[in-house]
Amino acid sequence: MRRAFIIAAAVASALALSSAAGAALGPPSPSLICANCDNSATGWSGCTQVTASDSGGIRFLAHYRHFLVVNYCKLNGAITSLEIAAHGCDFEGAAACSAGASWVTSGGVGWGFASVTGHAVYIGALAGVPFAGTSVVDVTIPVG
Repeated sequence: MRRAFIIAAAVASALALSSAAGAALGPPSPSLICANCDNSATGWSGCTQVTASDSGGIRFLAHYRHFLVVNYCKLNGAITSLEIAAHGCDFEGAAACSAGASWVTSGGVGWGFASVTGHAVYIGALAGVPFAGTSVVDVTIPVG
């Protein structure tokens, strides 16, 4: 019984030391910034979301807000997933807005960077004076 206890204590102690050593080392710091990374690179790893928006007019009277939301994940600086999570246009008052196409313009999955763009058209009137145009929003995922 005593021998089993000593062996269990030794195993627990070894596991504690190995996990403490791993925690002390931590993840490697990003020392390489790359445009086309692979699993050997040391760039940023994780997932996040980026939003870009454009708006115009006067709130409550004639106003639009065009937005683009992009989700992405990176592993060692390389983009492993990229998704246009939302692309739309809100409006209020004497205005209307319609989101058009959105697409990846450069970089993307397998690269260390990406650019995504979205287009919308809007129209409205303030004090009887019409306004209209095209809105363009861009999301940039940086290298690293």
